[in-house]
Formats: sequence, C-alpha cells, structure tokens
Amino acid sequence: MSKRQVKAVGEHPAGVAAGTVLPREDKDEVRVQQTLAAAIYEHRLPPGTKLPEVDLARILGTSRGTVRKVLDRLASEHLVEQIHNRGAFVARPSVETTRNVYALRRILEAGVVRSLAKCNCQPWINSVRLQVGEEREANRVGDTSRYIRLAGKFHLDLAAATGNTALEEHLKRVVSQTSLMVALYDLPGINTCSVQEHLEILRAIESGQHQEAERLMEAHLLGCERQLRLGDERQVVDLEQALGAPPASAGHPKPAVRAQPRRKFLSAIG
Repeated sequence: MSKRQVKAVGEHPAGVAAGTVLPREDKDEVRVQQTLAAAIYEHRLPPGTKLPEVDLARILGTSRGTVRKVLDRLASEHLVEQIHNRGAFVARPSVETTRNVYALRRILEAGVVRSLAKCNCQPWINSVRLQVGEEREANRVGDTSRYIRLAGKFHLDLAAATGNTALEEHLKRVVSQTSLMVALYDLPGINTCSVQEHLEILRAIESGQHQEAERLMEAHLLGCERQLRLGDERQVVDLEQALGAPPASAGHPKPAVRAQPRRKFLSAIG
C-alpha cells in the first residue's frame, strides 16, 4: 500500500502522521476515498452498485482522475470490483469466497490464542478491555462504521500482543475482507461480532484458560459467519443521496435505495 492510500475509514494515509499538511490533490483523494468507503461500510452503497466515474466526480466535486485513483485503491482493498468494459461496482464477495476467508481466519486466530499462552497479558489486556467498552458504546448509539472498525481492532490487538508481526500483518488483510463482508451482508438488527463474546475471550486469556479461549474464539468466528446472509436483489441507488449530496427537489427526498427484489434472501453460510 502506498503512502497516499487509506487503510480504513477515518484513518490517515499510511506513512502520514496526523497533522501533516498534504498537497491539495492528496487531501482530495483522501476525502473521496473516505466518503466512498464509509458509504459502502454503512450500507448506503449496497453490493453490486455501479460507480460511474463521471457521476462520482460531479457529486463529490472532484476530477475523474482522482475518482479513478480512488477506485483503483478501493479495488486493491476488495471494496470495489472493476470489470473490463463495464466499469467499477461495489464488491460482492461470493458465498465460496466468504466461507474460505472465514475458514482462514479461524485458523489464524486459533494460532493467535495459542501464541498468547506464552505471553504476559498484563501490559496490554487493560487497554483492550477499554477498547471493547468503546465498541459496546458505538454499537449502542448505532455508529455502524466505527463499531465494525473496533470489532475488527479487537482481533488485531490480540494478534499484535503475540509480537509476531508476520501473523499480525496477514490477519489485518483477512479482517479487512471479513469486515467488508459484514458491512455488506449482515441482517439489520443482528450484531455479527458480539461484544460480550469478546469479553469472554479476554477473561479466558487473562485467567490462563487458553484452551477455553481458543474454543471461545472458534465459536465466536463461526457465529459471525453463520449470521451473514447474501441476497440476490437488484437495487437502484441514488448516488447523490447515498454520498450525502442534497436531494434534487427540496422537501421531496428520494430514497437512497429502491429495492426491486428478484428472489427472497438466501442463507449464504448456514
């Protein structure tokens, strides 16, 4: 990932510290990327939505060149799919991909918990517990994008505590993929990553019950996977409203998404 790329909604570009003055064009790219990524994570741009460069440039007040760069970056992060001669679309991971990624994640995180059995948890466990409290609050107030980021951060913090940077970096990529799947395919009203389960895993690690912690982690990730659903709805999206632009006619806002169902929702995982 280059220095100009943004890893997640709300983060600074990699290698650029907070407070750093960026060139105007870099600031514009960051703004556009954050806007599009947030709209995807928060369900305002559902899977399969077409992302025309001309429309995005007009709505977001930027150039097509900036939009093209941002779409390339979002594609590298698996948020966007680019199809030759058709354009860019919000990514729609397949059922098979979803199963495979979650299977990989269970293998990696079992290794994380086993590695933590050899580590002193005192230097980091309190800060992780406080962060789980922030995760609970984000969930309570309905801050979806922040909740998703914090839920993923819990797992990455455990990986960081092992001191194995290769394991941590690999898990970052996998968590990013599953965070997208959750953002796109969870059912309304269902929290796929349970705050209470995070606390139970922490308690087991802190008390030295590492086999129990490993069992809880596997059950937790299986539960996350089983709550995901993939639909086959063709949706017509108003890009201007989804991206925060004022409606064309004041007093008569258009819905961001008009669903035209073709089939009932199907279970993607179990």
